[in-house]
Amino acid sequence: MKLTKLLPIMAIAGVCFAGQANAAQDQLMMPEQASAPMTVNEQEVSLAVPSEEVKAVVSEFAAFQLNQPNTGRVSGQERLANNALYYMNVRRSWYITSHRYKKDSYARVALDRMYLDYKDFFKNPAVSQLSQAEYESQILAILEKNTENMNNNELRFYMNEMVIYSLKQAMRAKHAKHVR
Repeated sequence: MKLTKLLPIMAIAGVCFAGQANAAQDQLMMPEQASAPMTVNEQEVSLAVPSEEVKAVVSEFAAFQLNQPNTGRVSGQERLANNALYYMNVRRSWYITSHRYKKDSYARVALDRMYLDYKDFFKNPAVSQLSQAEYESQILAILEKNTENMNNNELRFYMNEMVIYSLKQAMRAKHAKHVR
């Protein structure tokens, strides 16, 4: 075969191979890399965390939780916190399973880290001693801390949604028990 006929075929094969190598690399599937503070440009185009919807749901949850009665062996506040953790774990597990994140993948490590931070927070029995504003700011601070150097908008979205879903579902589950 002449070189002039072979060159276009080699060029097409090279483009296909290079494109395939780049397409297979998903940042969220790769092992976690050391993170650096986001640049000004990255901050400008990043998804807001916490989003306005997260702030509204956290405010609603804080008011709802701080007004729970302390009756029975497990207080209403503890039960609501346990429900929030349960639903946060459900959402975390769903993201991990549906995306097939490996144990050392960036996304899984980040989702696990945030879940464990909330688990530590909600295990604290001193919730009723906080004002609603303090309680809200502590919930939001965990989300902010876990996303502060994260420049991946997909993962930032997932983290916002984990908080929204878990708090809304916890309140729904608590409402459903009162209705019965």
